[in-house]
Amino acid sequence: MRYLIIISSLFLILSCNTTQRKEDAKADQDVKEEVKANHKEKEDKKVKANHKEREDKKNVTILDFPSISTFGDSVIYFGCDDILFKIPKSFNFSIYEDTIIELNQFDKRLDISLKFNWFYERGLDNWLNIIGVASIDMLKNDKIISTIDLKEIIEVEAFMDNDPESKRFGQPVRDDIYMQDINLDSYLDIKIRSVCGKGCYYSYWIYNHQKELFEYDQSLNFMRTYYVDCNDSLVYSYEGGSAWYYDCSAYKVTNGKLELFQSVYYEYNEDFNLEIYRDANGSIIFADTITN
Repeated sequence: MRYLIIISSLFLILSCNTTQRKEDAKADQDVKEEVKANHKEKEDKKVKANHKEREDKKNVTILDFPSISTFGDSVIYFGCDDILFKIPKSFNFSIYEDTIIELNQFDKRLDISLKFNWFYERGLDNWLNIIGVASIDMLKNDKIISTIDLKEIIEVEAFMDNDPESKRFGQPVRDDIYMQDINLDSYLDIKIRSVCGKGCYYSYWIYNHQKELFEYDQSLNFMRTYYVDCNDSLVYSYEGGSAWYYDCSAYKVTNGKLELFQSVYYEYNEDFNLEIYRDANGSIIFADTITN
């Protein structure tokens, strides 16, 4: 009888161990299946994302960038007659000293003035002392409502007036502050030459007619407009380069806001020409090499 009890106990223990092993094996299998399913789900999402990216690139319109046929700061406008009719004439200021200018004389819709704060001390080592206009105050009812600080932006000094017919010939002048409609909303914006190297580049303050303020748009730094397509609301900019290579960008105008839309890099070699188009995020959307 005692042996029978021992045998029965051993049988029960072995049965339990076998059951536990089966349960453990099943749990392991379930974990493996879950891991496999998660991996497959991730791979499926990755494949779908790659497919969507390829489809998106297929649907992207590759812009036909206009050729650069202008020189200096001249701009070609296409399909812009109606818009240009509404825009006051562009011009530049010539600032020699502290000066207040009412903008109402250029655009009856504006009820603010600009006060140019002059600072020029030749002979000092710090070139910031010869930038001429150090800041611009925006005034409404003779009160400052906002200030444009140029000391951290402008890297071009004020040069001497070299017009022999000018009454202020030989005096330092800041004549590279322009009023020009940049975002095609019919209001003049402020454009100031800020950096010069191989070419000169600009910084921009876009007029917000609701706030009655000029607002700095750092994303437009170095934009050099050479062609404006009003039909497609595109502003084309020459970003710089040489006779053998250069970059251009296209900015889309949406509700008065300019945003980078597409860019292209051209390279010309003896044996081939290269074109690389990128979207606003810098991703390549098209590239082509043409053998000469």
